[in-house]
Amino acid sequence: MIEFVIPGRPVPAVRMTQKSMYVNKYAKRYLAYKKQVGWIAKQHYKGKPTDKPIGVNITLYINGGNHGDIDNYAKSLTDSLNKIAYVDDKQIEIMNLKKMKCEKGEDRAEMSVYELDSLGNTVNH
Repeated sequence: MIEFVIPGRPVPAVRMTQKSMYVNKYAKRYLAYKKQVGWIAKQHYKGKPTDKPIGVNITLYINGGNHGDIDNYAKSLTDSLNKIAYVDDKQIEIMNLKKMKCEKGEDRAEMSVYELDSLGNTVNH
């Protein structure tokens, strides 16, 4: 259905309040990353958001330093595709998620999203 690469260091989801989203530097960085992911996804997927069950493959390439929780990275990426590739990320029934080390300057997230049939098998388009 859709495959794309988000260049730059992946950003994990953060907890935030209505107030902190405007003042907390981590919340601002997270919201900017979600917007970037959404724009890149829109460049690769021109269809209407599907309402069918979804499978997602995510590979994170992160260089050095402190790595966030893997599930928070997934949340930032899957939330970004709401109303773009699918109606809501609660449609995701299968997720394959990997975090890999990489060389400096090669940080990125690679993502693919695909539809599933009623038995959980990949639908070929």
